[in-house]
Amino acid sequence: MGVGPADGHRGPEGGRSGLDEHAVARLLSSADAESLLAALMAAVDPGRGDAVDMGLLYRADDDGMIRLVAAEGLDERVLDQYRVMSLDAGLPAAQVVREHEAVYALPGESEESGQPAPETAAAEFAVLPLLIGTRCIGSAVLKLSRRETLDTARHRDFLALAALCAYRLDQLLDLERQATGGTKPQAGTRLLPFRTRDRAGMLEMAMANAGIGSFDWDFPSGRLVWDERICRLFGIAPAEFDGRVETFYAALHPDDRATVDQALEESLRTGRYVVHYRIVRRDDRAVRWIDAESRVVYTPGGEPRGMVGVARDSTEERAREYERQARKDFVLGITRAFTAASSSEDIVSTMADTVLPAFGGQRMAIFLKSEDGGMRLLGSRGFDGHQDRLRWIGEIGVDNPYLAPLLDGEPMFISSREEFMERVGDPRLTPLPGLHAWAVLPLATADGLVGVCVIVYEHPHTFSADDQVLGAGLSGILAQSLARARLFDERRAHLTELQDLMLPRRLPRLPGLDVLVRYRPGSDGLDVGGDWYDALPMPDGRIAMVIGDVQGHSARAAAVMGQLRIAMQAHATEGHELASLMSRANRTLCDLDTDLFATCAIVDITAADGTLRVVRAGHPPPMVLGPDGRVVALDVPGGVPLGIFPCAGRDYPVTEVNLPEGATLLLYTDGLVEEPGVDYDDGVARLAGRLGYRPGAADGSGGPPDLEALAERVLAPAVAGSGHDDDVAVVLVRRHPPAGR
Repeated sequence: MGVGPADGHRGPEGGRSGLDEHAVARLLSSADAESLLAALMAAVDPGRGDAVDMGLLYRADDDGMIRLVAAEGLDERVLDQYRVMSLDAGLPAAQVVREHEAVYALPGESEESGQPAPETAAAEFAVLPLLIGTRCIGSAVLKLSRRETLDTARHRDFLALAALCAYRLDQLLDLERQATGGTKPQAGTRLLPFRTRDRAGMLEMAMANAGIGSFDWDFPSGRLVWDERICRLFGIAPAEFDGRVETFYAALHPDDRATVDQALEESLRTGRYVVHYRIVRRDDRAVRWIDAESRVVYTPGGEPRGMVGVARDSTEERAREYERQARKDFVLGITRAFTAASSSEDIVSTMADTVLPAFGGQRMAIFLKSEDGGMRLLGSRGFDGHQDRLRWIGEIGVDNPYLAPLLDGEPMFISSREEFMERVGDPRLTPLPGLHAWAVLPLATADGLVGVCVIVYEHPHTFSADDQVLGAGLSGILAQSLARARLFDERRAHLTELQDLMLPRRLPRLPGLDVLVRYRPGSDGLDVGGDWYDALPMPDGRIAMVIGDVQGHSARAAAVMGQLRIAMQAHATEGHELASLMSRANRTLCDLDTDLFATCAIVDITAADGTLRVVRAGHPPPMVLGPDGRVVALDVPGGVPLGIFPCAGRDYPVTEVNLPEGATLLLYTDGLVEEPGVDYDDGVARLAGRLGYRPGAADGSGGPPDLEALAERVLAPAVAGSGHDDDVAVVLVRRHPPAGR
């Protein structure tokens, strides 16, 4: 009988490795022991429905026995002899519980056969311990439908499946205990009778097996009687226990004294004493959790005389519950975090900020599989100055044999630099100094491998079974999130490209004027905005600048913007002046089959004398940066936004002001000044502060900043980072002196 496969060997039928996400999900959602066993048998090879033709699932009880909780593929008459067995039995189902090691066997082999483990594990039976941390809660016996030569990868798959099965079985047993009020065998389980002389002996055996001690406290005398088990729980030799209640209180953790006193006071009213507290053991000063329960004994006159009860050490149970809850919280936490991450950039940030610290790593890199089969660096943390090397590793690593397990969906956990070089074997990939351990997780979906995530440790790190199970779970969640993010990025790119096509490709040159336009789409979500700018041909060869904003952020808003822009171009070509242009734009929007409205501003500048004519429809007033560096918001009366009232003849007043030589006109959409939690007027004031300058301080020559620098200064705070929701359009127009003056 072989105990585990030999490392590094891949047998002819053991090439498949990696866990199927659907099979894992079925395991973790099993409703009872029978469905759990069925899910485990199916998960051995999800691609084949007949990979396992017999299965047994045992639980380990505190009385030194293991009991059958589910079976499939075996006749009921045969099952009778295997329903209950001692942990000391020679059968593999009991052996793996004792030794915490998987056993692979051929028919007829047993523990006593003495056959040494072969170089490779050829097996028809896989017997797996169900481990929760260091505690074994049972075992699973699987008869494979055909003999397999098991390799390391297949062995890891079996261990991962066993860990997942143990995790779910532990939950199901907890639910059963809660429902029955204690540890109770499942219905139909046949228990062997205890061969003891009387019920007192049975009780003593049960308490001994469960590590439960008893106590008797006499209130009048203060005398406290502990059995040997209670003494051992408190780290006191039975011969040294003085029977004083003060000895009990001296062992109590100081923070739990009030809890015990409150439970004692409550017991005098209710007759029942139930409390959970910590103690500091006398012998080794270890802190342990104790669960105690007792009944109050009364005199014939109804006065409380004392209490008789039991106590047990629950430290390991609490630690397991803490670990289980921590794993659950971790999985839920990263699932929520990745659900909220929509773009690839969000995925990298979530991985670095949430997952990396939880795994104890210091650095990470995520690679995406490109169409040519190579690996493209998506993002990294902790590799400042080494991004070029990471990109190079992604390019050359594809041809390295060490990636073959990743392509099969098998994660790699490497605990030291020596192991890294032994497994990779490529001197070009020698790790950077200071790197000592790696978790290399394949990111695979139903469509195949989509990328690789590497978590790096700056010190040697041993990966536990829990680490590997969590790593496998993380890789599935991350892969699905990345696949979703890639679709998001592609759709957003297409929508942004569509919006760009609706804006003018270039603007005409305007004599005596310098013009600069900028457009920045919002970063959140798939929605595109309706902001636009344009240059309209006016009578006498003049050019009017237009800026506008259609309500909302959607493809519909962008489509309305495109129709409105085309209509205004057509009306301008017909020779309409500013007020008529705005009025006709209003009529156009009212005639469209939409409930959206729009704001708009049109300006017509005569460069020769600086005459500036402005008409507004609910749009923010223009700002003027004077040659002296001061900023003025133009007091320009306006009409209602377009599309509000269908009256075709509604007036939009035209205001005429002067734009001095060297002055700069700013037209903008509200995304430049609107911020969550900031008053609109305060946003406008901040914009004016960014636009202005002190003469002599802008570029050292006393002149204003050039339009490129000015646009960057105006836009940067509004679109900084990845959290600006609204898109922004900006038009800057500067009047300069005529040539030769």
